[in-house]
Amino acid sequence: MEMDGLLVDYDGEKNVVMYQGLKEYPIGGMIAEYARLRPTDLKEIILSYSRIDEKTSETGLSEFFPWFVQELEDRFGTVTALIVTFEFMDLVTDTFKMDQGDLDTIFKEIEKEDRVGQFIFEDSGYYETGNSTNKQLLLSAYYWWADCFVAFKHSFLILVSKKEYEANQVDVFLSMFSENIDFQHIDFKIANFEGKFHSIYTIKSSMSLILFETAHCLDKNVKFIKCANCGEYFVPEGRIDMIYCGYPSPQDKSKICKDIGAQVTRANKEKNDLATKEYRRIYMKYKMITLRHPENREAKKNFEKLTSEVKNMRKKMKNGTITTEKFLEWLKNFDTRA
Repeated sequence: MEMDGLLVDYDGEKNVVMYQGLKEYPIGGMIAEYARLRPTDLKEIILSYSRIDEKTSETGLSEFFPWFVQELEDRFGTVTALIVTFEFMDLVTDTFKMDQGDLDTIFKEIEKEDRVGQFIFEDSGYYETGNSTNKQLLLSAYYWWADCFVAFKHSFLILVSKKEYEANQVDVFLSMFSENIDFQHIDFKIANFEGKFHSIYTIKSSMSLILFETAHCLDKNVKFIKCANCGEYFVPEGRIDMIYCGYPSPQDKSKICKDIGAQVTRANKEKNDLATKEYRRIYMKYKMITLRHPENREAKKNFEKLTSEVKNMRKKMKNGTITTEKFLEWLKNFDTRA
């Protein structure tokens, strides 16, 4: 069977992705996997391609994509690997064939205010989109693909999060099932194998993937859960009260969240309790100093700094930007000043 996208065998109850074997996903599971991707992770992979600095050629690009899809699958899973690779392939193929006149229509110089473009092209030697070398062309495709992923992720959050979105945003998304149906790049075939007929869909883009899954999620009333450990959404299989997903945990990639999530949660609670206890001790220490010695301007200044900065520090600790140990070090600085 010719493959020009993500091949999915959908039987009304589950999705089976057909690529180097079969991989089963619950309804909603494919978009949950794709939404876990951090687009910034792609830059390192792209730049590690062995022929990245060569002048663009059919040979260099044809070797890139089999290598690229394998690199992505090893790190992010089958669905993510195939959707990203096929979108890159379309962007690269179209741009590679363009003459200078056509290139001028899509040429863009990366401005300082363009944070996405600055990240992608930083230290690359290029400051604009183009196709002179494999590096420039692949980074340009990366730049254009980023918009595709942003649109996907926004639509995904409309579907799964509890946040209230403006009605016009929801209407625009749902219009792709009606007046804007042409945005669906999905092919359909009926195939017979193993003595049964199968409904085979070829999904060709990020938006096609979210539209395909959204229809079935709404039809089946699928519930998405935010993992209590990694913070990513997943579709629970089996017990509906699951709070940990089956993906690699951020603490230890060799283990999955549902195996170590409870242990991590307990450890984090103990650390948070320790941090809270230590903050209260130092807070009361400064409180007593300022009450007993109102003339002590330095203590008053430190006390105001402590109480004004603690919310931001706690927020960083909760988001994982800093560790509990870093928070305790920050508190220690105040303790030594008192």
